[in-house]
Amino acid sequence: MKLSSLLFFVLLMSLFGCSSQSQIKVLSFFFDGVPNPSREVGVHPTDTLGRKDTTAIKQTTMGKMFPRLFFHAPYKAQECSSCHDRTRMGKLNNSLPELCYQCHDDFTTKFKVLHGPVGGGQCVMCHSPHQSMNEKLLIRSGQALCLYCHNSETVLAAKEHQDIKDANCTDCHNPHGGDDRFILR
Repeated sequence: MKLSSLLFFVLLMSLFGCSSQSQIKVLSFFFDGVPNPSREVGVHPTDTLGRKDTTAIKQTTMGKMFPRLFFHAPYKAQECSSCHDRTRMGKLNNSLPELCYQCHDDFTTKFKVLHGPVGGGQCVMCHSPHQSMNEKLLIRSGQALCLYCHNSETVLAAKEHQDIKDANCTDCHNPHGGDDRFILR
């Protein structure tokens, strides 16, 4: 029974193509909670205060809004196979974070204390693997990045954060790791 379900699923995936939007539609039909990457990146993410993050949007002379996109180099060069195995329906060549560490710094050996997503090998909790409206392929910008996971009431209630206004958290905290539990720079 399981093999026939798997074969049916593979057949559906092949019929609907290998674009991410097609895959999202098929997966969403069968499974609840499938994230849609086009909704995750660049669609006015909000922080835990409900503030919209519009720092990566610029106004054009025609009065229309267009995002300024940043691209991961292999994605921009259409070198999908540097991360994905085309013979296995686009699955990753390696698990995270080992795949990222093939080109990027391995933070697990660099810091005494790691930020949670870094320690868990979840680079994609903060970085988009393909494109983003934010520099460094961040999925959100400014405080919205950190306050998406960290509770804003708790963070802003701390004495050290009383006057931070709209300052970036990364002005004081290293987003990857540090020498203490507060990962201060």
